[in-house]
Amino acid sequence: MSDFLKREVENSGTSAKYLSIINKTKIIMKIKLLVLLILLITVSAAFLSCSDPAKVITQLLENKVTAKERLDSANAQAIRKYGDSTKLVLVLGQNVLFEGLDKGKTDISIISALSDPNSLGAWIYVFKKPGTDTLAVYTPNPTPGASDCIELTKIFNLNTLLGLIADTSARNIVSGALALINNSNFNITTSTNQLVDSDVSLDFANTSNPIIKFNSSFVPSSSTQNGNYFFTNNVSGATKTVNMFLMPALGTLNLPAYITSLTGFPNDLWVVNYKKNFVSTTENLILGTVVTSSQQMGIPYLTLISRVINLSKFVNE
Repeated sequence: MSDFLKREVENSGTSAKYLSIINKTKIIMKIKLLVLLILLITVSAAFLSCSDPAKVITQLLENKVTAKERLDSANAQAIRKYGDSTKLVLVLGQNVLFEGLDKGKTDISIISALSDPNSLGAWIYVFKKPGTDTLAVYTPNPTPGASDCIELTKIFNLNTLLGLIADTSARNIVSGALALINNSNFNITTSTNQLVDSDVSLDFANTSNPIIKFNSSFVPSSSTQNGNYFFTNNVSGATKTVNMFLMPALGTLNLPAYITSLTGFPNDLWVVNYKKNFVSTTENLILGTVVTSSQQMGIPYLTLISRVINLSKFVNE
């Protein structure tokens, strides 16, 4: 774990950045082809079986869901196929909406995916199969009217999942967690009933003030830089995106072992990765939020309490 934390204060190389872009493009094209196949096979069936064709058309154009809206379905499908000991280990949200009434959702509509693969929205639910170190992967079914998930296990492996994460720091966080998960019993333990949804977590990250931060020596202090601040300052000419992750935290990041004054660090953590793409540079902000409405993290000697902790490599504000 200490190796991961040390990596977070190192700059990533240019070659690694371009390799990540190539890998991500390949993965997006795989998903796009899969979505196209689903479109061709199922849309006509949806029209024939649905009593409200207007609803089908609406969901073709716009089908926005939060992380929890299909989580129970993915969990039930994984347990039914792989057994009762199947455990949820990661939820990944790609291109999460961050403005308007749909904040915290992804647009899984088929038309959106086909028109612009770079804006492809998806929730990826990752489970660990019982008695193995292999993963099962599910994503919401984008077919109009559907409420279930599609299994993607055959086209996804660990590298495929990590390839979806463009930012090196965020990718290292997830990679470190999955490496430990594969060799241990770590999994997401927060019950679905208690778990705050992606929209609530995003609101925590957007608006919490103050936020807990720490430097390369793990000395904590207070920060005012939340998601709203990051996305409203120095944004001229920038393309903005948000990705989110739900992951086991206490056994993987294990920050209390390094920030000994940190209290209330949760077993699981929502991670919000804000990204600003400029013509020649990229800026990222990575915030971790609590996963239930009653949780709070704190640094008692600073009288600092917050639902959010900054996990970025460098924190200056």
